[in-house]
Parts: sequence; structure tokens; C-alpha cells
Amino acid sequence: MKYKYLVIDDEPLARKLIVSHACKVEGLELAGEFGDAIEASNFLHTHRVDLIFLYIQMPEITGLQFISTLKNSPAIILTTAFREFAAEAFDLDAVDYLLKPISFERLLKSVNKFFDRKSGSPAANIKNEGNDLILHLKADRKIHKIPMLDVLYVESLDEYVKVYTKGKVIITRENISSLDQKLSGNQFVRIHRSFIVSIKAITTISTEGVEVSSKFLPFGRAFKQGALAMLGMPKG
Repeated sequence: MKYKYLVIDDEPLARKLIVSHACKVEGLELAGEFGDAIEASNFLHTHRVDLIFLYIQMPEITGLQFISTLKNSPAIILTTAFREFAAEAFDLDAVDYLLKPISFERLLKSVNKFFDRKSGSPAANIKNEGNDLILHLKADRKIHKIPMLDVLYVESLDEYVKVYTKGKVIITRENISSLDQKLSGNQFVRIHRSFIVSIKAITTISTEGVEVSSKFLPFGRAFKQGALAMLGMPKG
């Protein structure tokens, strides 16, 4: 199986270097390369990709702004000329960030992280059972079947997530970005790198965060504007 990737960078030589490195990695297939985020966005409307090498400091629309426009984001490896953007990479749950000039060894390490994410057996799946959507979670050597309406919010614990429901809390080995893709379109919204919440479970909304079952959950900087838009609130 080959994973399709894009390279988005306004510097032609930087794009060429990444492609020359990536073409040596078995399992990757170039889907396209673009000099700005607008061209890439148009491409993504009609093409599926699994991974994007994304430069942060682009004109007009930066890499970070571009990510906020993606509804179901592919995996992202950020590229940058400045070390201080590592915090943004962490906040956006990027696979990794690469500091220019990019060596083959460093790019390979990032791609292997991406492969690790993709190869993990899913710990969570959503299935239709009758007229209900049921979340199936692997935990404690069991499969827990939870009605989606009972899920309140999800909290990330690095390689694990806590799923808070109306009756219990379940900890399962799952990446929050993977779970976010599964929950997307089912009345859930990612508000922070560490939190996904059920829109129906929210009791109060402010420009700082939301409240679910008397628990305040803050907006993360990278997710705030998108979350407010989904919740029908003016931008804070």
C-alpha cells in the first residue's frame, strides 16, 4: 500500500528537496506539489491524500491558517525555518515538524512516525446498529459498545484517550486525531489539541471555552475559530 502525499511550500528548491528525499521512501507516492495553500486547497477538493508536508511561513495564507480550513485533515508534517514553531506543531497534533535544511535521515524519522500512526489497529469504530450509532471501544480486553448520544467528551492522554460518557469513563489506546476523524460529522467538535466534545452535551459556551457536565473545557488557540464557527458563535 502506498500513501499519497503533498508538498506545500512557496520555495521551489525546498519542494524539490523534500520530493527527492520522499521518493526514496518505500510506501510514499507523490500526489502533487504546490507553491501556495490556495492551489493546494483546490486540489484537495477533488483528491484524497494521506500526508502533507506543509511549510508554515507562506505568504497570503500561512501553513497554520491553512490547517484551520481543513475539515478532515490528512496527517501533517510541518516544515519551518524557525525552532519556535515547535509549540504550534504540538498544539495542532502534527506528526512532526522539520527544521530547514531538511536531511533525508530527519525526514525519514518523521515519515516513520506517520507510518506508525497508520499501522496501529483501530481501538475505536463507529457502527450503525438499528437506528442508533454505536461507538465501539477496545479497553480492558473488552469491546465497549456506547451509544453516541451518551458520549460527552474525549480527552487526549498522549497515546491514549479518555472517553467520558454519561455512565462511565473508558481509557483506550487511540490517537485523538484518528478518533476526531471518526467522530467528525456526528455532532462532535475538536476544541483543543486535547479535547473533542459532543455539541449536544455542551451546556454553556463562552469565548474562552465550553462547559460539559459542569466541567470547563478551554479552546485551544489553533482550534478556537473553527470551533466557534461550528457552534454558531461570533469569533472571539
